[in-house]
Amino acid sequence: MPSVLFVNARRSPLEVNAAALAAHRLGFEVVLLADREPLFASELLAETRVVDTFDAPATRTAALDLARRHDIQGVLTWGDRDVEFVAALAAELGLPGLPTDAARTVRNKYLTREALAAAGRPDLMPGYARVHDEASLRSAAERLGYPAILKPTSASGSRGIHRVDSAAGLTDEYGLLRSFTRPERDPIFRARPGELIYEEFLDGSEHSVEGLVVGDRLRIVGITDKWVTPDYSIEYLQVHPTALDPVRRQAVEELTEVTVRATGMRDCAFHLECRVLPDGSTKLLEVAGRIGGGYITSHLVPLATGIDFYAATVAVATGNAPDLTPRAAFHAGSRQLISPASGVFSGFGGLDAVLELPGVEHVALDQAIGTKVALPPTDYMSCVLGSVIARRGSHTAVREVLGRAADVADPLLAEPAGSSAGPR
Repeated sequence: MPSVLFVNARRSPLEVNAAALAAHRLGFEVVLLADREPLFASELLAETRVVDTFDAPATRTAALDLARRHDIQGVLTWGDRDVEFVAALAAELGLPGLPTDAARTVRNKYLTREALAAAGRPDLMPGYARVHDEASLRSAAERLGYPAILKPTSASGSRGIHRVDSAAGLTDEYGLLRSFTRPERDPIFRARPGELIYEEFLDGSEHSVEGLVVGDRLRIVGITDKWVTPDYSIEYLQVHPTALDPVRRQAVEELTEVTVRATGMRDCAFHLECRVLPDGSTKLLEVAGRIGGGYITSHLVPLATGIDFYAATVAVATGNAPDLTPRAAFHAGSRQLISPASGVFSGFGGLDAVLELPGVEHVALDQAIGTKVALPPTDYMSCVLGSVIARRGSHTAVREVLGRAADVADPLLAEPAGSSAGPR
């Protein structure tokens, strides 16, 4: 039977099973290559192979063995860490996929900016500089000034985005990020340990573009409005489709077209993040050669438009035409429930009231019960405890119900073992 090979998966079971079900809807079995036992329902998988996917030679050996055992028609990944490996594997197997040079470019925020500069469009980016030591840090700060953003070139999931407001905090923020990007702390930084980018801080609203490149044809499925925390840019709200006016939507679409062409993307899904400044101009934040997370492409796009984005992604990876026909006209949103403090996550109070709110479709736990929670900059991920997904008839209505959900949901945190304090 024709199959698709997934290299790792998303973190949430809601997203994980959505990916496997999308492949099944198109008539493909799913073969999984992952570094841990899967969250998938077992009946959705034809075979699972567990391997350290940060070990590229071992992963390649396992992938080629699976390709001999199954009729692999496409290779996909659903997160940033495996984009380069999957591009190389698709090329080796003669399957559609992101070109390897493009994969290298979009996995590095500095190289992405260099590609736009080479295309003659520095106007579509904030001023930027690569930072690899204290001398280059000081040089960047002197040239670009404050406030600024300092972040790793190869992180993912909005991790490690620090705002620097003055020279007084520059060294401390740099030290925190140097520690964060040590490969022994996170293997995703093995290829580029300690490499950061310093760039101008941008005012304005934040957005993402969800789309596909089919061959070399750009297909923009929609624009998502996003909200992030002011200190470490942790996303806490996404609404699809956008409320931008037609002129600003066109500017975002032009930025997307230029970025896709400049980076050489083709035969892939992509997720582009940008800011629309108060004067209406657009600036690129980053682009990824994979689907958007935060339940945007797994749930928000389908709920709002009826477009099965995951199935479209599988179609492109297998050389088939994606079905991007809209079949609905709603607004859908996701609100992340952020921990107010460190501790041990023990659930939520008020979930019964959340589920009774009009338009609420799902409540997801993004952390397992018993997870030790820490706040940024100690940890950028564990503070996102859960998500509420809703669908309503307007942008305003979906934001209102998600705001009410965030007010009602009560994160329950216990003190770590050995503490005398109880839950709070």
